[in-house]
Amino acid sequence: MSRWLSALLVVLTLAVASLFCVVILDEREQAFRTLLNEPEPRILGFALNRPNLVEPGWYLRVPFLHELYRYDRRNLLFHSTPHSLNTVDRTLVDLDYYVVWRISSPQRFFESNRGEAAALQRIDELTYSELRETVNQHSLGDLLSDRRDGVEREIARSAATALEPLGIAVVDLRIGGTLYPEANVGRVYERMRTERSRFALKFRAEGEQQARGIRSKADSDSQVILAEAERESLRLRGEGDAVAAHTYADVYGADPEFYSFVRSLEAYRKSLDAETTLVLSPRSSFLKYLFEPKAPAPAKP
Repeated sequence: MSRWLSALLVVLTLAVASLFCVVILDEREQAFRTLLNEPEPRILGFALNRPNLVEPGWYLRVPFLHELYRYDRRNLLFHSTPHSLNTVDRTLVDLDYYVVWRISSPQRFFESNRGEAAALQRIDELTYSELRETVNQHSLGDLLSDRRDGVEREIARSAATALEPLGIAVVDLRIGGTLYPEANVGRVYERMRTERSRFALKFRAEGEQQARGIRSKADSDSQVILAEAERESLRLRGEGDAVAAHTYADVYGADPEFYSFVRSLEAYRKSLDAETTLVLSPRSSFLKYLFEPKAPAPAKP
């Protein structure tokens, strides 16, 4: 009986000891472990400890021999406060940004930062430095256009290089709001109005120049059209006169007396009215058919 009791006590002792000596890390965790305050003590060239515990599982931690520091394995978010920065065209803007980061090496992270609070301060300092240097090399138009992605990638690469020795990996970096400082809003709006007015004057001048060109071309085209129309009318009038003369000649040749009678009546109609007074000799040929109203008989065919 005492033998079974001793075995039970041994098992209970081992179970209790395991509660203090075994650490379970799940998928969300990683850890840095030391042995006798050393990350990788060696005996005869053999490492006695594995400092970076980055996979989920069971790990040994003997009290007074090991120290273990747990860290988050997931992506973390840092969101900065707004900073006032100058662009390459000396435009002052307020920018805030956020960094998606994770712990890439628990050992380097512990040795450089110890905890997350210190790491966030280093992220803020180093990322802001890279942000300021990069923004100073770009214009406001770069930050407000599709070129913004390239600026953000440039900052992310520089920040990742600076933070990598600290055991921090930059997953992504994005610029948030891009605003003018409140004290400069009035000047910015005034500059925008001045610039828009300059563009408006430029467009009006270009429009007036184009209008003058269009009017000049229209006047030139109208003169050409009128000249061609006048020439065509003279041609048609000449052809009509030629046809009329030919017709008159045919009629005159067929019956000269009747032709003379018709032409005289036409002359009477145009020259004689109630307000016209003519003083002519009765023997004038013009009055031949007036005093002899009998019209000549038409010629026989």
